[in-house]
Amino acid sequence: METELLDLFRSLASISEEETMLLAQGRRGEIDGLVQAKTRLVGAVDHEVARLDRTNPGWRDALDPDTRSELAELAARLREICAANGAALKRQIDLSNDMMAEIAADARRRRGTGSGAYGASGGLAFTGTAVPISVNASF
Repeated sequence: METELLDLFRSLASISEEETMLLAQGRRGEIDGLVQAKTRLVGAVDHEVARLDRTNPGWRDALDPDTRSELAELAARLREICAANGAALKRQIDLSNDMMAEIAADARRRRGTGSGAYGASGGLAFTGTAVPISVNASF
């Protein structure tokens, strides 16, 4: 029982480290498979812990000291990796938001302060209002 949980934690830590490394290198296009694998592993960890809690409620107390120590070390390592991963994701989101703001500002500069709309007859009418630009900033 502990061996499977340890293997899941090791795999999760390894995949999370690789994802963080790719994010830090700006290689966002390469993380899709890792994100899917990480999601499956988190589900497997949740499932295994729930199964152990259901079948043997005192399983945590029954762990041998070496296994308990290794699980604690892996959990601490995962916390550090997740913090680094979160910081890398935040940097990527902030960078994307900055780039979108620059694109919107450039579009406004190029177009000027007015906007135009096609009328029912096919004519183009200009108004003095700013060009509406919508940016979806969610990631």
